[in-house]
Parts: sequence; C-alpha cells; structure tokens
Amino acid sequence: MKTRLLSALIVLLLAFAFSAACTGSENGGGSPTTETSPVTATPVGSEPPGSLVPGPTQTMPPGREVAFQIAPGLPSRYDFTITFNGGAGQDLLKKNIDVRVTRSTGEVVTETLQPKIGDAVIIRDAKGENRVEITVSLVTGGIYKVKDEIVKIQ
Repeated sequence: MKTRLLSALIVLLLAFAFSAACTGSENGGGSPTTETSPVTATPVGSEPPGSLVPGPTQTMPPGREVAFQIAPGLPSRYDFTITFNGGAGQDLLKKNIDVRVTRSTGEVVTETLQPKIGDAVIIRDAKGENRVEITVSLVTGGIYKVKDEIVKIQ
C-alpha cells in the first residue's frame, strides 16, 4: 500500500515538473519583446488641468452616501460656500475631503473639508463660472468623485 502511494506521488511530482518546464518561450527564455506605440488620445472623462468642463461622478456604495451643499453668493456676492452635510457614510470617510475649484480665469484652488457636519470652506472672488470637484476617500478603500459641477456667480 505504501509503495503504491509513493509511486503515485512520484508520478504526480514528475508530471508537475514536466508541465512547469514546458511553459518557456520560443526565444530561449530571454525577455519577451513587445512593441509599444505612443499614445496620443486623451482618455475618456479626463480633462486638461484647469478645464471648466464637468466630468462624470461616481456613486457611493449603498449606505455610504454623503451630502454637500454649495451656496452661491454667500457670504458676499462674489463668494460661495461649500458645506459638508454628513450622510450615512460620514463615519467611513478618511480625515480629509478634497475640494478642487477651477475659477473662470483658469486658476485652480484646492481646499480640504473635515468629515464633520457643518464644516465649510469659502471660495472668495469667484465671479463667473467655477467648476467644483469634491472627492472623498473611504477608510475601507476606494476614492469617489461625488460632485463635479459648475457654480455660476454673477
């Protein structure tokens, strides 16, 4: 019985060894040659830095939604306020919420919000059209762009 088991094990090990040896390449085991062509197209959904064209947003997983309020004209006529309003997923957010504002002049302003209800940032002197992008990161993994819209200040 032991010799049968031992001979079956030897045959199995030999089969593995031969099948592993047959996975080489035709060029003698050297590094494979690959041809690459230069990429000239812009990926779908990506805009050049400073673009005023909103892109796609991502939906948070169910039960992990968060909400923001953008109030134009506050505290003064040419300002606007971005406020974190909380949500079911607020306890799963990392320390900072990234806010990126592209002004109508092309200038990019970056701010951060804390994941605390009522935390706000004020964007000053924002006359014209401004692109607002809000990106959140979850402690469980995953980065989501939850807002990407134009805010008009007249």
